[in-house]
Amino acid sequence: MSNEINFFTIDAGEIYDLIILALEQKVGEPLYPGDERRLFGEADAAVWAALYNALNDSARQSLRRYARGTALDAIGERTDTVRLSPTAANTKLRFAVAQALGQNVIIPTRTRATADSTYYFATTEPAVLYAGALYVDVPAEATEGGTACNGYKVGTVRTLVDLIPYITSVQNTTETSGGDDGEPYTEEGDNRYRDRIGLAPASFSTAGPEAAYRYYAMSADPGIVDAKPVSDQEGGTINLVVLMSNGGGPNEDVAAKVLKACNASKVRPLNDRVTVDSPSFADYDIEIKYYVTTETRAAAVQAIEGEDGALARYVEWQGGVLGRDINPDKLRALVLCPNWEDGLTGALRVDIVSPHYMELGEREVARFSGVATVTHEVVKE
Repeated sequence: MSNEINFFTIDAGEIYDLIILALEQKVGEPLYPGDERRLFGEADAAVWAALYNALNDSARQSLRRYARGTALDAIGERTDTVRLSPTAANTKLRFAVAQALGQNVIIPTRTRATADSTYYFATTEPAVLYAGALYVDVPAEATEGGTACNGYKVGTVRTLVDLIPYITSVQNTTETSGGDDGEPYTEEGDNRYRDRIGLAPASFSTAGPEAAYRYYAMSADPGIVDAKPVSDQEGGTINLVVLMSNGGGPNEDVAAKVLKACNASKVRPLNDRVTVDSPSFADYDIEIKYYVTTETRAAAVQAIEGEDGALARYVEWQGGVLGRDINPDKLRALVLCPNWEDGLTGALRVDIVSPHYMELGEREVARFSGVATVTHEVVKE
C-alpha cells in the first residue's frame, strides 16, 4: 500500500546512522569498522530498530487498516459491529431398530453420533420412532462450529454416542454441510471482519443506501462472502443477490436470515420490498501450458498446481465477488509470480487457452466448471 502510515521511524539504516553519529559525538572522534565501540553501536542499532518496529505496530493497532484480533474487535465496537461466530454443519441422522416394535421410542434432543470420535453431531429437536416403524430421520448439527465438520459422506456418521434403548443403528442420510468458520482470529477472518466494519457507517442511514443493505445482508450469516442489492426500475423492490463461501447461492435458512436482517423496521425504508436471490453463474474452464527449467520444475509445479497453489487461488479469487469479470491475466500473474509466501518459484512463461476475458453483470459470478487441462514443459532458461 503506497500510503503507509507509520508513527515511528522504522528505517534500520537511519537508526544505525543516528546511533553511530551520537557515539562519535560523545567520544569526540570517528569510529572506524572494527572499533569495539562501533561494534557496540551496531548491535545497539539492531535492538532499537526492533523496538521501534514493535512500537510502530502497537500504535497502528488503533487504525482499522492495520488492527488485528482483539484490537480489531475494539474498533468494531465503535460501530456496534460484532465479529461473526462460527456456524455448525448440519445433516439428518436416521435412527433405526432391528425389527418393528410394539411401542414408541423417544429420541431426545441433543442425542449425539460421530464418525471418528473427533467431531460430534447432535439432534436439534426431539423425535419419536413410532410403534411399527423401522426408522426415523431427525435433523442434527455439529456440536461445534466450523468448516471442519463439513464433508462427511452419507453413512459415515454411524457411531451412537448417547445410547437409546432399542435403537440398533444410526447413520447420516445427507452429507454434512453448512459449517462456516465465521470471522476467526486469522488473517482471512480479520480481513472479512475489517471489510464489514468499513461498511457499518452506511447502516446509520434510513434512506436505504446500497452499502447499508450490503452490510446487513453480509452480517446475517458468516457464510456470506458478498451481497449485491439490485433495485428495479421503479425502485420499489430491492433484490439482494447473495453469494456464499462455497461459491453458490443461499439456501432457505440463509435466505430467511438475510430477509430478517434487511426487513427490520430500522433498516428497510417503508416503501421498499426486499427479496433474496442467488447469483447467475458464468462457468469457465482452465486450460494452460506453462514452461519451467529442470532446476525450477519441482518447486514451480508445487507452487502452481499444489494445494493452495496458483490455480486454487485463482479459482477462489475469481469466484469470490459478484460482478468480477473473468480475467485470465490474473491467472497469468499468479502462475508467473507466486508471491503469497517467500521463496516461491513461478513459471518462465505461460500459454493460456482458457479462460477468456468476459465481462460479467452485477448479478453474475464466475464459477469454475471443474474442467482443468494443465500441462508443463521443461525448457532451457
